[in-house]
Order: sequence, then C-alpha cells, then structure tokens
Amino acid sequence: PPTELLDLQPLPPTALGEAALVKLYNFKEFNPIQTQTFHELFKTDRNSLICAPSGSGKTTCAEFAIMRMLSTDPQGKCVYVAPKDEMVEEIYDTWKEKFGTILSSEQVVKLNGETSPDLKLLAEAKITICTIRHWDALSRRSRQRKAIQSVTLFIVDQLHFLGGEDGPTMEIVISRMRYIGSQKHQREKKKMLRMIGLSASIANAREVGEWMGVSSKSLFNFSPKVRPTPLEIY
Repeated sequence: PPTELLDLQPLPPTALGEAALVKLYNFKEFNPIQTQTFHELFKTDRNSLICAPSGSGKTTCAEFAIMRMLSTDPQGKCVYVAPKDEMVEEIYDTWKEKFGTILSSEQVVKLNGETSPDLKLLAEAKITICTIRHWDALSRRSRQRKAIQSVTLFIVDQLHFLGGEDGPTMEIVISRMRYIGSQKHQREKKKMLRMIGLSASIANAREVGEWMGVSSKSLFNFSPKVRPTPLEIY
C-alpha cells in the first residue's frame, strides 16, 4: 500500500538549525512531503527511498541529506546521478547557485565524461553531479580510484526509469555503489555509504527499496494522487 500522507504541522526552514542553511530557502514552510521525510533525511544516516509524483519537491528532500552531510561530516562527498542530461543540467544550475553561497565554486561540479579531468573534479568537489552513464564509466575501476571510494552520499534521481533504456546501467551503478560501500565499511569500519533514491510513485517500491538497502521505516512511496497541484483526469 502507498505511504499515507500525514497531516503534520508544516516545518519551517528554521528546523535546519544552522543560519547558513536556513538562508538557502526563501519560503516560509516545507510542503507536506518534505515535512514528513525531513527527520529521516536530515536527522539520520539511513538509506532512504522517496517516491512521489512529479512536482512534489523531491529535490529539496535530497538537499536535506546533503545538508546533513555538510554539517556532520567534514570529509563528506556527495554524488548525484540521473539518467537524463536535461535533469543533470537543471540540478547543476540550481545547486551551483544554492550551495555556492556556503561552498566555494570548485566544490559543486558537473562531470563531462572525460576520465582524467572528471577524476580531478571529483577529488576536489563536495557535490558532484553527472549522468548515470558518466558515473558508470568512471566507477568501473573503483579500486584504483581513491576519489570514487571517498564518496559518502550517493543520490539517484528518476529511479522510475529502471524499466526504461537506462535501466540496466542504473542497476549496475547502484549495485556497484552498494558493493563499494560494504567493502569500505568492512575495511575501515567507518559508516556505510549512504544511498538516497528519488522516484515518481512506483508499484514495486518495497522491492526496489530492499535491493537498495532501505528499511521499511525509511521507505516513502506516496500515491500518485498526492500532488501539490491537484490533477484531474477526464
């Protein structure tokens, strides 16, 4: 069954605690989906899967996890991947402007698909944005590439495309990152690589969540009817 959207008191940006983070938002309160997922994303290090209709503000949900990383882990590195170039461009422009106020410009980067320059960008960045295909090519030789192993937060957007042409690449990349995370955990006894999945509402969310290492408590699969802008079908 889909996750019930609870009637919660909307959280204001001041819930983020730090003034520098609060300033990133110029509205009074987070929407119901952001409010309901806030604690899981900003107050824990657990893997999470957020499935909600388009336009529900899932990008802000991902930002909660990034802000947790920035405020709790000085060595933290985030990688965001999406199957479509347009989405990568859009997120890069948004986050470059938003996080550029608290990070230097070299710390929010977009990869171009050229291995050597990309590894250099990744090594110096806090937030790296790229397509699934670029990350697949770069992460294949992860054992020789320290920059890949230093990733602590991995965000996969548009997971509903698992059934599309980019699906096999998405599966490989997510499985590989889970493997890298478990190897790192065994070797260094550090906390696991955190994985956040973002998707439109899907029928088999539990199955996808279990494969990504998401517990039932951290799985949110809201109904397609739960939309900030109501949709009527005739």
